[in-house]
Amino acid sequence: MLFDGRHQKTLTKIVAIIAIVAFAGFGLVAGGLAVSGGCGTADPLQQAVADATSRLATEQAAVKTAQKAATAAPDSAKAKAALVSAKADLAQAFSTLAQAKIAVNPADPTALADAITATKTAPDDGDLVLGLITIASAQNNPAAGLTAIAAYTRRNPNDAQMFAYWGQVAEQAGQRNQAMLAYQRFLELAPDDTLAPDIRNRLEQLSKQAATTG
Repeated sequence: MLFDGRHQKTLTKIVAIIAIVAFAGFGLVAGGLAVSGGCGTADPLQQAVADATSRLATEQAAVKTAQKAATAAPDSAKAKAALVSAKADLAQAFSTLAQAKIAVNPADPTALADAITATKTAPDDGDLVLGLITIASAQNNPAAGLTAIAAYTRRNPNDAQMFAYWGQVAEQAGQRNQAMLAYQRFLELAPDDTLAPDIRNRLEQLSKQAATTG
């Protein structure tokens, strides 16, 4: 554990809640289909994957349509806004599919790939980055989330909480220097945050390790 006491639990809960909410949403969808007779005796988790896959196809088609409209009217603010919105919906669809897949099989490599695609499609959406972190951690591959975190923070350099996550994920991935830089940035942005004391302590510990091991 990287942070002590309740502050570590807070970070853990935030990431966990994202997955729980997603899974609860899938349950509601599957449950509604069961009540209406739409899914019969099908496994609700598998049904959630099927629903998410169908939604993804719909959103991909919507993006293509929006791209054609934007190309046909390159000066249209409305067309540009519609394309941005369509891409955001597509990113959410990729993330939803990723969460559905991991609910069925936590080791599914395509779940991680879908989560990564989600963050690339909407790099400014911090929730998608946290969703990727959740899946990467579940698959014991924390390094898979580092690129998305770096891309997000380049575009959102004042998001202190994401730098705290970056430090945590970098530590899990064995990237000590990267973790130290992320923690330092967090402290620059949020020196009075409730997590700051724990992060200062952790940063001091990492600095001592660096001085000892080189």
